[in-house]
Parts: sequence; structure tokens; C-alpha cells
Amino acid sequence: MFIKRNRARLAGKTYESILLVQGKRVPAKRPPGRPRADSAPPKSVVVHETLANLSRLPAKLIELIEAFCKNPQANLGPVPVGCGSRAESSSGEEELEMGPCYGVLAGLHGLARELGIVCAVGEATRTQRLALYLIYARLMLNKSRLAAARASEDHAVREVLEVGSFDEDDLYLALEYLEDHQSQIEAALSPKPCGKGAGAVFLYDVSSVYFEGQRNELAEYGYNRDGKKGKKQMVVGLLTDGEGEPLSIQLYRGNTNDPPTFLDAVEKLKVRFGAEEVALVGDRGMIKALGKQALGEAKFRYVTALTEPQVRALLKAGKLQMELFDEKPAEVEVGGKRYVLRRNPQTQAREGARRADQWRRVREWIRRRNEQVKQKKRSDPQSSLRQAQARLAKYRLTGWVRVRLEGREVMWQEDQGAREAEAQLDGCYVVESDLPARAATTQQVHDRYVSLTAVERDFRTLKTGLLKIRPVFLRKEGRTRGHALVSLLALKVARELDRRMAPLGLTVEDAIERLKGVRLVRLGEPGMGLWRLPKHYQVAQAEVLEVLPKLAAPVLSLGKANIRRLKNPRKGRSNK
Repeated sequence: MFIKRNRARLAGKTYESILLVQGKRVPAKRPPGRPRADSAPPKSVVVHETLANLSRLPAKLIELIEAFCKNPQANLGPVPVGCGSRAESSSGEEELEMGPCYGVLAGLHGLARELGIVCAVGEATRTQRLALYLIYARLMLNKSRLAAARASEDHAVREVLEVGSFDEDDLYLALEYLEDHQSQIEAALSPKPCGKGAGAVFLYDVSSVYFEGQRNELAEYGYNRDGKKGKKQMVVGLLTDGEGEPLSIQLYRGNTNDPPTFLDAVEKLKVRFGAEEVALVGDRGMIKALGKQALGEAKFRYVTALTEPQVRALLKAGKLQMELFDEKPAEVEVGGKRYVLRRNPQTQAREGARRADQWRRVREWIRRRNEQVKQKKRSDPQSSLRQAQARLAKYRLTGWVRVRLEGREVMWQEDQGAREAEAQLDGCYVVESDLPARAATTQQVHDRYVSLTAVERDFRTLKTGLLKIRPVFLRKEGRTRGHALVSLLALKVARELDRRMAPLGLTVEDAIERLKGVRLVRLGEPGMGLWRLPKHYQVAQAEVLEVLPKLAAPVLSLGKANIRRLKNPRKGRSNK
């Protein structure tokens, strides 16, 4: 960035224009016609872009700006009188007047650039840059598009993303852009191929997101995993790699069952990510008979867990033995399938305590109910019996507790042998896989299923945590899918920010709150909108900035006043 002076004579008078110019390197244009096969690729060239016409500024202010452009880190001393200076701050800053919030957008933008998100989404057009702003706004605000547009007035969107004023309609167009380019963006952020050989692992899980509003093209009534009865919903499928890093997100209609989403995820792995002969990890309800069959036909492997009835069936058939359940994983191979058995002592103790507490509450309810029936002669004892049976069924205690009526009282009877048999599998689980032994050891098969908790954690973050993908207030299908992709990309940034904040003992929310205090400071007249980065930061701010990419915004940015002056330039000063 530098000052350029142009002189011209007109009607016997000499006019001087003083311009603020920035050098930019852009790809050189190819010569017209079809290039030769052996021609070298076009080289980049440096072009000069005029940022503003400074001709009508005071001479002392122009000198200050010119000195600042030559050496931004130099101590220029107090701002000249008449140029808008108020007082010298105790921290060494020349001005106290603060400008727009800069640290959050600049920090997140630098982080997204390192993760490849900026390159994948693009930043050449205004719509692309607004799409990037939507990603950062999910982390900053967790609010609607309207709130994001209003928040831009206090954030340095112009300085960081080179975007002027915009409204929520512009952000809706950015959502549509993201939906149109979702496959390209997801593929660009994942190395291709993602995995080779049967040892590569991918995790997949499904959840639901309820809808608030009058209408949405994807919202339907279906099995609601949120417990929001009476609300329409959308089904969300999240695909990650073996480390839990998000790869892809997909929305389905609210009445879609799990198998179709599962098959779609398999197709994405083959086509979009170039993965072959890998293992897909899913929860107990995900990889069912249809899923296993589909995986086998697609030459995919799987890792999943058996349900308790399936484990008991294998025990009854003699294919598994209770002696094999221990803290250290043990393996049994049956019919070409590998079964990894383990007992978790912590889970065992927790499940035993839970069962005892549930039975205590049922007994207490029966005792109170018997007292009521005794006092109220018109009470129906049969109703008491039915309600007691319903409570036992709710807590799954019917296997070892029986209730009956004796006169007008509900009596119970415990089967200690059945109770011990019920508790036999407390803390026990079995992981099933068709991975060959050469591809993964017993411990690796076990750990890969346990890693599915990373996906579940990301789902919680997406739905109820920092990003809050739910509830959805959008109407059009394309914009709703774009909203889901925004949440996925924001999740990638949040995960990386969380990793960098962990050594500092800070959360993502803490980091964003500290970055909100990093603002631009005024340089020059208040009406000219000239800002620059501060030279000093608070200790809390510097601590966060230390582990983030260096702030890379222009050292001198221009506000609305100079932008208008650039669009409607006036003649320069006359120098006779």
C-alpha cells in the first residue's frame, strides 16, 4: 500500500490527485486464440488497485498516512492537531477511539484458511465471501440470518472479507450457493482417496432436527430422536473419518428410515471421496441386515455392536462364553465374523445402581397406592395392579419381579435367580465386524467402535451445543441444505479452535469472547473512516492470538466515507 500523486494540466491550470493505491498479484491473461500444447502457463502480474482518493484530506493527515504506509510498525508519535486525535493512551496507542470489532472475523478467517475451507468455498465473488461470513456467524452468534446481517455493522466485514453492506436476502443467496456446490466443497476438504485398504475407517450416525415454522419442504412427521412429539422434523446423516473429523452432512425428509441414509453414505464414500474396501462404523440400530448386505455388495467392511437379545442368543447357542467378558477385550470368531467381548466395570456398577433405584421407586409407589386404596373404599384395586405392571415394564423389571392382588392390596415377589441372570450382562457389550485380522487387531476393532462416540458428540454440538443447527426456521429445501453445510463447516472450525484453546484451559466460547475485544483503532478524522490494527493487546487477547494465525487484514482499512469518495471522485487541489 502506498501513496500515488498524479498531475495534469487543464485550461492552463495544474491539478494534483493523491491516491491511496494497493498492489495486487493476479494471474496474467492468456493471449487470444487457442494456446499451444507446449506453451507455458500464464504468469502472474502485479496490478495497482486504487483504494481511495485522498486529495481533499488535510495535508498533515496525508503525510501521516504516507508515513504509516511506508512503515506501519513505526512509532509515528501523536496524531497532528486537527486530525481527530483525542488523547494518548497509557498502552502507547496514539488514539483512544475504537472502530469495528476485528479480532473474531480475522481470527476465524485465518483459521478457516489454514483448514482449506476458504479455498474450498472460494472468495473470488461477493456471494462466496458472504458464505464464509455465514460460517463465522454460526460461531459468533448462533442466530438467524437477519441477526447475522445486523451484527455485521459492528464487525469488520469490509476489512476482513471485503464485503460492503448486505441484508438477509444476500445471505439466503449464499445458502443457495453452498447447497449448489456442497459436493465440490466436501470433496475439496477431504483428501482423495480418503482411505485405502480394509483398515481405513469411517463413522456414520443419524439424528433428527425438529422444525419451527409454518412450512419446510423437507419437514415431515417421523420417528423423532429429539423427543419433540408433535413437531415435524428432518433427518440428518453425519459422516466422519476414523478420528471423528466431519466429512459430509446430508438432510433427508423427516419420515426417512435409517437404511436409505446409510446406503447414501456408502455411495458418497465410493464416488465423492474415492474410498474403497474400507470399514464403516455404525451404532446398533444403524448397520442392520440391509446395511450389512449392502456393504458386502459394495465391498465394504463394517464395525457395529450387538443388541442385548443378540448377545443372549449367542450365549444360549454356546458360541460365546461369559468367562470371556473382562476389562481387556477378548475375541471369538464364528462363521467368518469376529466378535470382540468386553466388560466395563464402571458401566456395570452404574447399571446395577440404576436398576436398584428403579425397583426402589416402584416399591415406594406400590406402598403409597395401597394406602390410598385402603383409605378410599371406592378405589379400583385392578387399576393399581395395571399401573404397577406398566411401571415394571417401563423399567424392564418384569423379568424378575411379579405382582399380584391379594384382596385389595398389590403384592410383589422377587426372583433372585432371574435377577442375577438379568445383571449378568451389566457393563458387557459385543462388537461385531467382518474386518480381516490382517487389517485390524482385536484392540483396534474395539477402539474403532468406541470412537463412534466422537460422532455422537459432534451431533450434540450441531444440535444443542455451540452451533445449534436446530430448530430450523427456513422454508426452501436448498437453503435448508445450505444451512446444514454451514453448520458442518463451522463445526470443523470449532473443533480446530477447541484443540488450540485446550492447552490454555479455554473453551471456544471463551476464545470468541476475548477476540470480540480486539477492535480497529481510528487513524485521522472521524468522518473519513480510516482504521488500522492496534499495536498493543490485552494479556487475555494476546494469549488467544498467539495460537491463532497472524491477523492478516490490511494495516490501513477504509470505511464507508472513502468508498463513496472512490465511487464519486472529485477534482484534486489546484496548484498554480
